[in-house]
Amino acid sequence: MLTLLLSDGIFITGTDTNVGKTLISASLAWKLSHHYKKICVMKPFATSDKIFSSQFDSKDLFLLSKSIGLKEDQRRLNPYFYGVPASPYMASKMLKAKPPSISTAVKKFRNLKEKYDFVVVEGIGGIMVPINKRHSLVDFVRLAKLPLIVVSTPKIGTVNHTLLTLKVCRDHGIPIKGIIFNKMPEKPTAVERATPSFVEELTKTPVLGVIPRYKQLRYGEPTFKKIANQIKDIIV
Repeated sequence: MLTLLLSDGIFITGTDTNVGKTLISASLAWKLSHHYKKICVMKPFATSDKIFSSQFDSKDLFLLSKSIGLKEDQRRLNPYFYGVPASPYMASKMLKAKPPSISTAVKKFRNLKEKYDFVVVEGIGGIMVPINKRHSLVDFVRLAKLPLIVVSTPKIGTVNHTLLTLKVCRDHGIPIKGIIFNKMPEKPTAVERATPSFVEELTKTPVLGVIPRYKQLRYGEPTFKKIANQIKDIIV
């Protein structure tokens, strides 16, 4: 059984873009939905080169919502979306638009906390992605007072990326619940195979799961269940 304690949310960040944060976040939300009566997802900041649908600007938010069958106004779940695939601050500057407000995003999160028992929040890119001139993503996590899970991959260079991510979080007093390594190749090299245990030993941070790289992945309940069953139980 999943054991959850003393928290009403979790933040999912990555060591880079395209490491599979949405898949992990959606699968974790699916898992938690069996332990919480009222669960919600949030993608406070999103960017893309196109709007996904009439109901969802962000494809990530669509997939997150799909994992738990959530029916909620996307403006509550994704207060900031920009039609340029870059960091929110850079995208806002390129579009000559107003950049995101950290305080507004945190307020939206707190409003969701009042309505739901638990909120899974997915980040954008890595933990130091600029949100506006003064703030990075780590500031949102700190002000929202959320514990955090890091999604990484076993590719070359990931040790440095993972250690930097953990250091920034610890420097800001953010509780780290663990690391999930995604996209492990079907036939990993010796280095790829050893990376999760090496990072766990080096950082004293638990590895909560090692997820294989799946070809032609379909985002639906069978996939969310398959991934969720490979994520260890956590205390958040």
